[in-house]
Amino acid sequence: MKTLLITGATGFLGGCLTSKYLEEGYRLRIIARNLRGLPLKEKMDKIFPDKTTEERNAFSDRIELLEGDISTENLGLSEADYLRLAGTVDMVVHCAAATKFENDANDILTQTNIYGSLHVAGFCARKKVKRFHYVSTAYVAGNRRGIVFEHELEKGQKFNNNYEQSKYEAERRISSLAKQQGIPLTVYRPSIIAGDSITGYTKNYDNIYAFCRELVCLNDYETRRKSGNDSLIQGRHEVRPVSLRIPGDKHSTINLIPIDYATNAIFHISKQEEAAGKIFHIVNPTPPTIEEIAEWLKVATGIYRVRVVPQHEFSASAPNALEKSFFRRNKAFQPYMFGEACFDSANTRAFLAGANIDCPLITQEFISRSIQYAIQTKWGKKGADREYREREYEVEGTGDHQKTGNNSLVSNI
Repeated sequence: MKTLLITGATGFLGGCLTSKYLEEGYRLRIIARNLRGLPLKEKMDKIFPDKTTEERNAFSDRIELLEGDISTENLGLSEADYLRLAGTVDMVVHCAAATKFENDANDILTQTNIYGSLHVAGFCARKKVKRFHYVSTAYVAGNRRGIVFEHELEKGQKFNNNYEQSKYEAERRISSLAKQQGIPLTVYRPSIIAGDSITGYTKNYDNIYAFCRELVCLNDYETRRKSGNDSLIQGRHEVRPVSLRIPGDKHSTINLIPIDYATNAIFHISKQEEAAGKIFHIVNPTPPTIEEIAEWLKVATGIYRVRVVPQHEFSASAPNALEKSFFRRNKAFQPYMFGEACFDSANTRAFLAGANIDCPLITQEFISRSIQYAIQTKWGKKGADREYREREYEVEGTGDHQKTGNNSLVSNI
């Protein structure tokens, strides 16, 4: 039985991978921040929000939770704990990352994504060499266009935000360190991670969820104020239903992958010794276009006055209040509305061959379920997701209702 150290277990992908390794019999050493002083139950709630008390008790003897901080020396552990783990851990899965897109005034991206990753890489060389599995992002490609191959990194690209640049710099530095120290490194570059393709489970409501939420709020507003005809009445003035123009290239793609595909692909590849020294694009081979997603969102929300328009058309007339609000809330994601690279995934296809692990299609049903799930879980309000999933489980168990599942979209950019 291998002993695995994992970071980022309280995050979306990290949490799913933690559960997967646990289910497959690994011993886990979990480093997470903000655990000190919490009762054991609350610690387990943070790491395993989808597990029942009985399930947690069944695997508690294979888990050790440690308060730590990868951005500091010794991963924020005591010297004794650090050296003990360095001598007993067989492999490391590093998922922890800061994902803030905006200006990084406090240098969190640098401290966590770059120096934190270097600290984890250094741990892999202490006392005994360990397999190192590093979760990067496909968007280290920055503003590159055309085909991006898995072995490529430094191509003189510029970046859409500080997050992309920090992940690029982290990957560049730890790859160099791994070669110097003889650390068997495997790099995974997922694209934008969406909710589970079967259950709809998610715990991250960024990126495309922001678009969904704006439309749902608009739909709720119009439903409340709608009169007998197809317009809004405000005092003596008739106000036509609000339209929403979104600047972008409707023919470009957004590379979405469900969380279950990302989890299963990374887990399966990580078990193979031959994966050491390789990079894997965990991406959708047939990503939907922005126009397709926009049309699906219209159907899902009932708001048909949404249009994706070229930048010059958007700039030709002053934006209305809704458009100003939408742009302000989603400014950080605007660059992704104008195209992305085509990510080659030859390594991933080769290592998943015969494993029956394929990326599910993103469809109208997927988008509709995404929004339904987000609404049911109150857009990630604390406790609402667990309450919803427990309620669904109870209903399913009565035989009175066939659970269809709800899919959610979430960013890993």
